[in-house]
Amino acid sequence: MKEILKFSGAGQTILYSVLWIPETPVTFILQIAHGMTEHIERYDALATDLNSHGILVAGYDLRGHGHNIRNTSCCSMGEESWKKSLDDMHLFYRLLDTRFPGLPHGLLGFSLGSFLVREYLANYSSPVCGAIIMGTGDQPGFLLSFLKWIIRGQIRSHGFHHTTPLVKKLSFGAYNRKFSPARTPCDWLISDEEQVDLYRNDPLCQQDISSGLFWQLLDSMERTGKPAAFQTLKKDLPILLLSGENDPVGDFGKGVLRVAKKMKAAGCSHISSQLIPDCRHDLLHEFKNGGAQTARDRILSFLLELL
Repeated sequence: MKEILKFSGAGQTILYSVLWIPETPVTFILQIAHGMTEHIERYDALATDLNSHGILVAGYDLRGHGHNIRNTSCCSMGEESWKKSLDDMHLFYRLLDTRFPGLPHGLLGFSLGSFLVREYLANYSSPVCGAIIMGTGDQPGFLLSFLKWIIRGQIRSHGFHHTTPLVKKLSFGAYNRKFSPARTPCDWLISDEEQVDLYRNDPLCQQDISSGLFWQLLDSMERTGKPAAFQTLKKDLPILLLSGENDPVGDFGKGVLRVAKKMKAAGCSHISSQLIPDCRHDLLHEFKNGGAQTARDRILSFLLELL
């Protein structure tokens, strides 16, 4: 059963949310934080698969995304919205825990959502029993600081909620150049051309991000890459790092493995990682080469181990 809710997030902001509820008794709750420029209903295939195993799947459109779009020219979450988005995640966790008490509860974060989940795990106290971190990365702190300095200039000149040619070049454009000659500006996302076109024609997806959102993402990437963020993780929390082998966000696997290495060096004892061959950033939409099914199978096996 698919249930649509109007979830009241931090500051009473109303966010569009979806619950996929199994027909059989619920054995587990998986809370999803989706990626940048997309929306929660793109996880329908994953949710349907997991429902057949008694796993309830739930999530909401992040601020400035999907049904919550406020800026039609590009994707913008709003000033001071990163902290509010982390609070949204915690409030949604509590809502699900109240409605379905006593059930194990895990998190899945993809891309932008992966950095939200990483920050949440490092800073919020909740009895999460496991986490899946998809499409994440690890960049040198000096590079992230330099990029933030550049983007601050774009914000001063053009505003927080607007994009610029330089922001486009340094964000998605930098990823897409790695697949030159590219058919579309979104080739870095998925190798499956049909899925790329569906994404580009989805009215709830946006092609560009604002200067402000790009700065917020860089800032989170810098924070989550610092030793302190790894040291505050719960040491016995099972974490699965899952990415495409050809994902430029994860530096074609090298960045993902660096994150795993840093987690283990901080004393985290239940870290596993998998890079799926021939797949780019948006694993769950790599249908043509079977990557999406491989990813869904790995997610399911990880969750079943938590029961």
